[in-house]
This record gives sequence, structure tokens and C-alpha cells, in this order.
Amino acid sequence: MLHKNENSHSNSAIYHGIVRHARYAPKKHRFAYKVFSLLLDIDGLEALSKKLKLFSLNRFNVFSFRTSDHGAKDGSPLRPFIENILDKENIGAPDQILVMCYPRIFGYVFNPITVYYCLKNNKISVMIYEVNNTFGEDHIYVVPQTDSDLPAKHNRRKELHVSPFISMDAEYSFTTDIPNDELKVIIREKSNGAPLLLASFIGHRAFLSDKELLKAFFRYPLMTLKIVIGIHYEALRLILKGVIYVKRPSKESSRITYT
Repeated sequence: MLHKNENSHSNSAIYHGIVRHARYAPKKHRFAYKVFSLLLDIDGLEALSKKLKLFSLNRFNVFSFRTSDHGAKDGSPLRPFIENILDKENIGAPDQILVMCYPRIFGYVFNPITVYYCLKNNKISVMIYEVNNTFGEDHIYVVPQTDSDLPAKHNRRKELHVSPFISMDAEYSFTTDIPNDELKVIIREKSNGAPLLLASFIGHRAFLSDKELLKAFFRYPLMTLKIVIGIHYEALRLILKGVIYVKRPSKESSRITYT
């Protein structure tokens, strides 16, 4: 259960789970890795940083969250950035904003995707998907939730070159729900209706504490570094399967896609 903002740090959690990828074309390719993600209430980050010894906000630690890794990526607070985005769509400020991401581990992280749950009256009002590639580029998809149907399903045209083995002629379908005991994010990528890729993270909630972080450190040693190594390892496997490398196009100036 989510709580009001005065107890916002208690909404934060750690989710232990598995990332799975399944490619369907031009060659079939699958992999799965055990990982963990943090779910953080952005209004409770400072309180959480003071409460935990192994986690810090904008400071080096075993685990840390840096605002410069997300949103405007200039180190500014996340809530004003998100509220400004929503204001352009005439959407009121959410009661709560939860962010799902990997933390920095000993100062290093790469987040293929950061997911923001904007909640109003404990219901999803807007989903924001911040997609990153290994070339240092990103794109933000802003998707209002126009009905009460859950899980939420959102379709958007691909705007960022992510995989060097899939062209830009594709569409994403995001599926997610309000995080509770289980957190689930599923991304389907299609081209002209034909499935290309399915990527998912399904995790199970644990209380975010120093003890749980210490367990995660030993259960997934140097996880954030291994994520990048894994990306390049799987790319090598695709090359060996004969998958053609797709040249990266120039990035358009706009980094935010609205409805």
C-alpha cells in the first residue's frame, strides 16, 4: 500500500527479479539475468538518504541515486522537471511520483529504462518512460492514463535508436501496473505489426533497508557494471548469428514525446 507524502520514504522498496529479452527477428535470441531494481518516492529521497547508511542521494556510497542521471540530467530536482512536463499537457501535479531504476553501485550505473509512475489518489494518472541508449542519448515518452483499466497499456512510435540490430521503423507497446508486492514492466517492439522484441522485468518487493541492500550487494555483485558487459556480450552473440548491424541515425533535437 502507498502512503501519503509525509511518509513518502516508506513508499520506497527494492524489487528482486529477472530481466528477460526475447528477439523474434531477424534471428531468434533469448537471455535472462537476475537483477534488482529500486522503486523510489522522489519526495522521500532525502529522508531515505538520511535513514540508510548504504544509500545516498547525490553523494558517493555503495548505493546512490543521482538526480543528474535522470530527468533534466543537470542535477536539478526531479519533481519540478516532471511537473513542468505535465503542465505542458495541462495535467495537474501528481500526489506521488515513484521512479523505478537501477541505483549507482560504487558510483556506476546504466539504466536502459527509467520508469516514472505519476499517481493521483493512488491511481496512475501519467506514465513516463525514460529510455537510454549506450551512446549517451535518451528519449522521454509521456503517456497520460486515460482510463482506469489496468494493467496500463501504451503504444508509442520508436523515437530513439537503442539496439544497433533494430531499425527505427518500429513501435513500442509498454505494459505496466501500480507497483505493489509485484512490479512488472513489459515492453513489446513491433514493425509493421510483426513482433521484433519482448523485454520484461518482473520483480518481487522487499523492504528497503541497509540489511536488504547488503544482501543485494552480495547476491548481484557489481550488477550495474555487469549490465553493460551483458549488453555488449549479447551484441556479440547476435553478430555471430549473422544479424546485420544497423547504423545509428542522427538524433532529433526533441527528447520528449507527448501524447
